[in-house]
Amino acid sequence: MPKEYRKTMIAVILLGLLSGFADITYASGYALGCAASVLLYIRNDRFWSGVLDSGSATKYTGIFHFLINYLIMAGVLLVSALYPQFFNIFTCAVGLMLLKISVIIKETILRHRKEG
Repeated sequence: MPKEYRKTMIAVILLGLLSGFADITYASGYALGCAASVLLYIRNDRFWSGVLDSGSATKYTGIFHFLINYLIMAGVLLVSALYPQFFNIFTCAVGLMLLKISVIIKETILRHRKEG
């Protein structure tokens, strides 16, 4: 991940963790979602780098990889649903979208700087 996106991602994580002042379950759910999001990014990076390095892919490449990714996402949300006293499921879902949010924020800032 480029350094600029990493900085944006860390800033978004820290801002989200400030929700702990409202309720600790918000921050813990968000942290759980963010941890899963970073894990999924690392898994995808390693998997697709390996596919590109091997130079061979079929139409079935990645089926089990994506299945495991969806199981991780579902598992994190399931943990949040089963233990609402510890994790908020909505902030967990927002945490799972960490990379998307970081990229959108970074690209919006870059576009604003280029136009302005």
